[in-house]
Formats: sequence, structure tokens, C-alpha cells
Amino acid sequence: MPQVPTHNFGATYQEGIVSQVDAKRHKIKATIPALEDFETAWLTYLAPNAGGNQFYCLPDVGELVAILLDALGEGGCVLGTIYNNQDPAPASSNDIWLKKFSNGTTIEHDRKTGNITIHAAGKVIINDSNIDINNGTVTVSGGDVIADGISLKNHVHGGVMGGPSDTGKPK
Repeated sequence: MPQVPTHNFGATYQEGIVSQVDAKRHKIKATIPALEDFETAWLTYLAPNAGGNQFYCLPDVGELVAILLDALGEGGCVLGTIYNNQDPAPASSNDIWLKKFSNGTTIEHDRKTGNITIHAAGKVIINDSNIDINNGTVTVSGGDVIADGISLKNHVHGGVMGGPSDTGKPK
């Protein structure tokens, strides 16, 4: 006589709406409209990388997500978010990798042209002990360049003399 399985390994695919987010544990709860707005237990939100190379991002409350639930609906994981009429895809090209934030900031890479475009809602801050910019022209438009507190547009030179002499350092 065959042995009766002690575990139910069945799973079900569902689509749900994020109802709660636990950022510390990287988990979410969702309500599932197809199951009379059943609210799931805390479910792990899958990430593309979680080892040495990491990617951290969680959905917002109200986002549509794809869920894989166990047969009893007690456990499972969130596979990712789903574009829809309320939250349409921000690009429509296979060549575009785009990260768009709710504050309007975007980071885009076009693999066809090689261009990287950043639109920031705030400042762009780069911290490192040394920053090198190589190979090409640097163009700055729309404002002043300030290096070590010295304005490129408004600095003055001391020691100005006629003839072949050099000016003093900018102030």
C-alpha cells in the first residue's frame, strides 16, 4: 500500500495588493481580492541579489504583487510587483534599464547608446577619497562650478601685472 504523504507540497499563484510593509525583515502582507480580500501572513519579498552584491527595494502599500502561496495560504513569498493601469511601466524598450522613484528621481541606462542619465529630485552627492573623470570633455551648464570654495564664475585673481607674468592664485 502506498504511503500517504505527510506534507502538502501544493502551491497557488495569486495576485494581491500590498497592505503592510516590514522594512527591517524585508517582508510584506497583502490582501488577495480573488480570495475575498484575505490578508496573507508576513511573506518574504524576493530580491534579485542578497549575498555579496545586494539590491534592496520594497514595494509601497497599494502596489499590485505576484504571490506564491502554500496550499494552506499560511506561507509563501512575493515574486515581485506587476505593472498595471494604475502603475504603468515607465519605459517601453528592451534597451532601457530604468529605476524610477516616487519623488521623481530616475536613473536610466540605455544599452544601445551606452548613455546613463540621472534626473535627481534633490542633490547628487558622490563621496569617495578620490574621484577621477577621464576620456572626454566635461560640460557644465546652468550654474557655477565651485571647487574648494572657489567659484569658477566669480573668483578673482591677485597679482595681475602686464606682460608675460602669471596671475596669482584664484581667491
